[in-house]
Amino acid sequence: MNSIFKQLLNVKGMVVENVCIVDGPMRPEPVLEVRVRPRAGMLRCSRCGRKRRGYDRGGGVRRWRHQDFGCWRVELVAMMPRVDCPKCGVVVASVPWAEPGSRFTRDFEAECAWLMTVANQKTVSGFLHVAWRTAGQIARRVAGRLRA
Repeated sequence: MNSIFKQLLNVKGMVVENVCIVDGPMRPEPVLEVRVRPRAGMLRCSRCGRKRRGYDRGGGVRRWRHQDFGCWRVELVAMMPRVDCPKCGVVVASVPWAEPGSRFTRDFEAECAWLMTVANQKTVSGFLHVAWRTAGQIARRVAGRLRA
């Protein structure tokens, strides 16, 4: 099961721990929740990118929206450990599937930015089920990464 979801998610440096469908009164639709963690030895500072030792297990769980699987909305869920970086201090470790501070995976952001090249912002936001402003912010972030 782990290898199938790793291939479907197309993310390197990740271990799939659990997959379940989450439904409840606070969610408008069921979500395919994939619990993941970075591979051992992959802890890096989210600011400078250097490999660092773990400091602690962090303050809780974070979620990232991934590309949908058919009609299922997909979210990656992970505990976020912190690292002790001599240069940056104690910071949250980076993850291989998302940029620091983003609530979306790199694949989702790339899909959104590509769609913005062939459709308007309102259409893209409706297609991906994100806010209009969020679609624009994602496109600007991806464009900035490509320029750098």
